[in-house]
Amino acid sequence: MQDASTGRIHPAPEETSGPSRHRPLALFLLLGGIISSAQLGKAIVAMPLLQSEMALGIDVVSLIIATFATLGATLGMGTGLVARRMGARRSLVLGMIVMSAGSLLGAAAEGPALLIASRILEGVGFLGVVVVIPDLLNTVVRGKDRLLFIGMWGCFMPTGTALMLLLGPVLPTFGWRALWLSQSAVALLYALAAMMILPAATKSTASSQGDFLRVARLVLGDRNSRLLALVFGVYAVQYFILAGFLPVILVGALGLSIASASLLTAASVFANAIGNIAAGILSRLSFPLWASMAIAFGAYAVTAPLIYSAGLPAGWVAILTGLALGIAGLAPGSIFAAVPRIVAPELVTPTIGLIQQTSNVGQFVGPIAAGFVVHGFGWPAVPIVIFAAAACGLWASFQLRTRLPA
Repeated sequence: MQDASTGRIHPAPEETSGPSRHRPLALFLLLGGIISSAQLGKAIVAMPLLQSEMALGIDVVSLIIATFATLGATLGMGTGLVARRMGARRSLVLGMIVMSAGSLLGAAAEGPALLIASRILEGVGFLGVVVVIPDLLNTVVRGKDRLLFIGMWGCFMPTGTALMLLLGPVLPTFGWRALWLSQSAVALLYALAAMMILPAATKSTASSQGDFLRVARLVLGDRNSRLLALVFGVYAVQYFILAGFLPVILVGALGLSIASASLLTAASVFANAIGNIAAGILSRLSFPLWASMAIAFGAYAVTAPLIYSAGLPAGWVAILTGLALGIAGLAPGSIFAAVPRIVAPELVTPTIGLIQQTSNVGQFVGPIAAGFVVHGFGWPAVPIVIFAAAACGLWASFQLRTRLPA
């Protein structure tokens, strides 16, 4: 039920406050997100091999990596609307199958055109999976475990990416094509398992019928949906500046080897995953979601001047980046936990799609803005971009303070 004066949706009474009998199913759904994000991470870790084997320029390799972000930035909410019509279980299974087909096609690519086409397939499948899992978690998990697992959902992206980064030092021994084939097999096996494990009767709020344009207008007109999307967008700006440029700083500016930089970057990204899990735990303990979001942006703002200051040793740069990303991990977990609490049930999946869309916009805007600043003023000027994003994030977090249930 929504309060017209505050925009707050009061959650329905929970069936139980005790442990959920559906924890294994919730963990299975979280695994689906990790498998999906690995499809993004594999292109990042394979970049040097792709450049060498196909004689690709950095522009083409960047396009191969950025395909996911392009699709998410343009099709995020639209995918949520389609998935809502299809039903969550069907969207999840079909998305995994499409990802598997895309990865299999990519493994056979002899040039960039087919590889980019395969990444488009993978990106479509990725969106079909990640926009429905939060709603499925909201459906299958009961009691306070619901807040825990929905909050933990945010860890899917850093976990899958970090697992791929860990393969960096050993990837040349078996090649990027073997990696593509293995990820195709994993996605297909997950799709088969989902058909067997998820009951055919499993229905999320995303499966109800409705007019696309009507629902799109409702989502874009809903202040809660817009605020949550804004928070995630500016969070992504900061995340991809810190995580994306860390290898460049460690190798180019501080002289570490590529292998060492990959491992340190993976550790920092894993710290972000831990922050997402902590968000779920804090949510279960009734810690205010808006406060977790605000703390995340505060961590970025405090650590950025130190991370990008000249002369700081590589070890300290990695430690401070890991600390910032770890604390900042409170934001996505809290955002996903907030969606079903302040967004009407029929708008949950499209809102997740909108959040995915703003996340990918931030993935573009953040590195581009930071690159422009570095080119003109040097690394110590990067905190200017981070401060601007943090200010937006703090403002939106405090706006949500009166709209989130206690």
